[in-house]
Parts: sequence; structure tokens; C-alpha cells
Amino acid sequence: MNVHHASILVIDPRTGKIIDGNKESVARYAGSRERLLSMSVGEINTLSRSEISARMKQAVSNRHHFEFKHRLITGVVQDVDVYSGPIMFDGRQALISFIHDATRRKATERKLHLLTTTDPLTKCFNHRHFLSIFSREFRLARRRQGALGFAMVDLDHFKRINDTFGHLVGDRLLRKIADTLRKRLAGLGGLGRLGGEEFGIVLSEACLGRADSILNELRAMVCAVGVPTDRGAASCTVSIGAALLSAADQNELSLMGRADRALYNAKAAGRDRVAII
Repeated sequence: MNVHHASILVIDPRTGKIIDGNKESVARYAGSRERLLSMSVGEINTLSRSEISARMKQAVSNRHHFEFKHRLITGVVQDVDVYSGPIMFDGRQALISFIHDATRRKATERKLHLLTTTDPLTKCFNHRHFLSIFSREFRLARRRQGALGFAMVDLDHFKRINDTFGHLVGDRLLRKIADTLRKRLAGLGGLGRLGGEEFGIVLSEACLGRADSILNELRAMVCAVGVPTDRGAASCTVSIGAALLSAADQNELSLMGRADRALYNAKAAGRDRVAII
């Protein structure tokens, strides 16, 4: 249902009951005026009763812009922009709300967010956004005195893939490997592309045994990933270096630096392995 004009509701801020509305609000929420005037704002707004009450108190004191999700008569939940403020209605204090469909705006915001936070090739977090996530997780772990792991993943001899099979195949392999890592890490930590064929992993609440298990599982999974070509399957191994948060780590760069040294150790020991320090 497309409603091009603002829906207007007049609401009793003490009870949340709808006491008036225009034809657009009738069409959007109720189907009939009688039904609309029997409803409360809690039947429309997806927030809890206490949250709705708090927002109404804000609007009674001064005009506010809110971003809500509203249930339509069709059952669809829609993003809306709501502009609310105090009004006198039939001699009593009330709220008047002007409601606009925010679906397109929210969709545009989500697209822009993806463009600014996601690596276009692998669909992982891009370098900048990943490091911001790592920084936040580091501060949180330090404040809570919790566990945290950081790992650097480097695809072994990846230049040979591009030289042998071409960059299009190399890009396909990168995407498949990133997808494999991302799916396995779902709920465990964040994945970002640091550059080229190197990825970073943040492991939340990771002790040594758990980190070693997860990272070796990832190493084995990547080895099984391949891109079929007329010259055989394009595949590669990975070297992984990781470090766990310690009291000596005053900032995230310290933890990252130790993971980088662990990656060097993994490569020096023959690649296709996990090193944790």
C-alpha cells in the first residue's frame, strides 16, 4: 500500500489512545474511522509500552522527530519518520504526530552503509571499518577484563594463482575463501579484508584452546576451497598468525603487532599452519 501524504494522528499522551486522525491514517492503520478511534498507539508502534510512554513524554514537552517501525493494516511493519509535538485538542493536552513512510530513506541509508563499510570484492568488512570494530572490541574486552583474540590470515603464494590462472579466477577464489571464512565465523567474531590476499579476524571471548581449534578448522576449510578451470582447480593454503589479549597490550596496535609476528612465524615454519603467541 502506497500512502503518499502524511498520516496524522492525535493521541492522548496519558493513555496512548488515538483520539483523531486523517483519512491517510485510517487507510494506513485501520480501514475505518471507527476502528482507528478504538485503537491505541501501542497497536501501531512496535516499541514496548514503557518505551512508547517515554517517547510521548518527550514529545509533550517539546516537538521531536522519531524513527519508528509501525504495523500497517496489512500486517506489514514499515519504517516511518514521526514528527510529534504538543497540541490542545477539545480543551485538553494532546499529541499530534505527522507520519511519513521512511522505507526508501532507510533502504538508501543501508546501501550507503554497505558501500562505506564493505569490501566490494569479498563482501567482508573493509579495512577501515574492520579496524574500527577491532578497536571497539579491544576497549570492551579491556573494560570487562574479558578474552579477545586477533588473527591475521594470509593466502600462501597467491600471486601464483593470478599468474597461472589469471586475475578473474584469483578474484573468484578470494570471494569463495572469504565466504567460507565469514560463514564459519558467524557469531564468533568479525572478518575484514586488510588488503590484497590478507584478512583479519577478531575472535570474541577466545581462550587459547578455542582460538587454536577455530583457526585450524578455518585453515583446513580454506584448503578445501577451489575454483574449477580448464587447467585444473585453483586453490591455495593459508598461514594464520594470532595473538590473545594480555595485560601488556595497552592498545589494539600492540595485539595486532603480535599477531603479525605470529604470522611471520607461521610462514617461516613452512606455511599452511597456525601460529599463536
